[in-house]
Amino acid sequence: VKPEKLPGDQSVIRFHFTDLKKLNDWWLIVKNDNVDICLEDPGKDVDVYFTTDLPTMISCWMGDISYRAAITSKRLSLVGQSALTRNVQAWLPDSMFAGIRPANEI
Repeated sequence: VKPEKLPGDQSVIRFHFTDLKKLNDWWLIVKNDNVDICLEDPGKDVDVYFTTDLPTMISCWMGDISYRAAITSKRLSLVGQSALTRNVQAWLPDSMFAGIRPANEI
């Protein structure tokens, strides 16, 4: 997460993974430059909700598909403040491992 790309001094992001039976809800609390991960509802207003399955989220984060493509194909639902939903790639960029070919392809 790039906190400097988020509006204000605090943002709460909720991830709901539809394919998981346990640990299917995760929250990121971004305050200034600190990012905390919560497995229980922190009781704060959520600024943006991600609803997807885990493989889709991994594909987005690894740069295999864009967030926009996942939304268009109905694999990802993104609801919240437009300041956050319209520029997800800016504040939740690809993993540093995105673009690295798997060992079996080298």
